[in-house]
Amino acid sequence: MSGPALFFALIRWDFLRELRRKEIVLNMSLFAVLMLTIAQLGTSGDSVAMKSVGPVFFWMAIVFTGTVGLGQSFAAEREGGRLTGIQLAPIDLGIFYLAKVAATWVYMMLMSIALLGVYMLFFNFMRWDLIPPLLCAVGVFALGYSGVGIILSSMTTALRGGGEIVLRILILPLMVPVILLTLMASEATFGEQVAGGILGPPLALWKYTLTVLSLDAIYLTTGYLVFPKIIEE
Repeated sequence: MSGPALFFALIRWDFLRELRRKEIVLNMSLFAVLMLTIAQLGTSGDSVAMKSVGPVFFWMAIVFTGTVGLGQSFAAEREGGRLTGIQLAPIDLGIFYLAKVAATWVYMMLMSIALLGVYMLFFNFMRWDLIPPLLCAVGVFALGYSGVGIILSSMTTALRGGGEIVLRILILPLMVPVILLTLMASEATFGEQVAGGILGPPLALWKYTLTVLSLDAIYLTTGYLVFPKIIEE
């Protein structure tokens, strides 16, 4: 089977599994809504505070909720020793990694769209003109997040119950550059600088997109090369 055919076959298998189990997207969405609910209650209806720190809560929800999905990304492979079968199969494990990243990216985008609807309701965000740039920012952010997360998830999947905790501890330092850039681009995505511009001058959307895509390329290339070695271990 050629590389592209294998890639799309693996994605299709992952989607069919998720349609049957209905775990990843549902759990991620519920956790994200819970986080935003607590954040909205914490602002006590203060419109100034909601505009200033609302974007921070939105991205925090995506970052922490993503670990819920990543923690389940190898659940099926872990059951019944299927991961060993994948190791022995005559396939390019790098392609398997990219397919996992693509499937996780789709799950994160679905969760983010649901989260955005809740954010608009809770934080009175009605800037429809900013929805496309915001989804663009979410897309490039989620790509790098998925690339890093799948590598870390493959490393921590053997830890069972403690794997998700270790995953959260490891992924945050690696994503700090992207998170900071994302918050700096808040004026282009939310129409409001975070905490009055404490992070520095606002970042234009095109600069943000190009910079984060460059980081995404580094994450994905590293993951493609390293993933087979991690699985073999």
